[in-house]
Amino acid sequence: MDAAATSLFAPGAWPSFVLISARISGLMMLSPFWSMVSIPRPSKGALIVVLAAILTPLAGTVPFPDRVLSIPMPLMMEFTIGLVIGLTAAVVAHALMLASEVISMQTGLSLGQVLTPNLETGGPALSQLYWLLGLAVFIGIDGPVVMLQALARSIVDYPPGTSITFTEGPMAVLDLTGAVFRYAIQICAPVMVALTLANILMAILSRAVPQLNAMAMAFGVTLSIGLLMIGLSLSLVVRALAKWYGASIGSADGLLHLMIRSGVQ
Repeated sequence: MDAAATSLFAPGAWPSFVLISARISGLMMLSPFWSMVSIPRPSKGALIVVLAAILTPLAGTVPFPDRVLSIPMPLMMEFTIGLVIGLTAAVVAHALMLASEVISMQTGLSLGQVLTPNLETGGPALSQLYWLLGLAVFIGIDGPVVMLQALARSIVDYPPGTSITFTEGPMAVLDLTGAVFRYAIQICAPVMVALTLANILMAILSRAVPQLNAMAMAFGVTLSIGLLMIGLSLSLVVRALAKWYGASIGSADGLLHLMIRSGVQ
């Protein structure tokens, strides 16, 4: 810590400190756990300053821009690099939330938010359950620490001030966000398949026994099967989340390599 404080006040260290702070801010804007609104902003700001001071010795000396109008561009590039690192893990978290919304709608659990609007919740209870599950898995595999390690590694591999491209980079980011739907489909597939088969059986039963009020039974049957499949598939979801979160670090390295390699003049 003493070495970090000494290097922070070394000549020419302040540009590196400012650029690294922008990169850390981008990470904490999207990365799971670090982007939680429950973390007070003053605490998050203090953490950014401390982490930037610790990581500044890894960057070396960065020349300060000659013109004032040239300052925002390096800051924006550093902020973008942090966003890319955080986005790779945020993709999994958003896929989990999307899957929970689909499951809630198909099982009828989303009606609870409609029928009881006085409850001050951000969405269906199932969405909050899945969000807490994803957060627990992310913390269980040391995701917050791994994200910071990936950011520190990016400072060594791509020092502050490195040029990135805005031609191939955004397309690569769009390809990455397409994984949200792929992951969401895999998460909600067991529940959706079971509910589809249940609806088909209910339709056949209503045709075979017209006296049976299938519509009155549909809600109870759908809800019961949905809750059963949610409980049975939780272990599979946990294993899949751990795998996807682990692979997100490699995705960040590959995406940064593409953006920065094509951005070098």
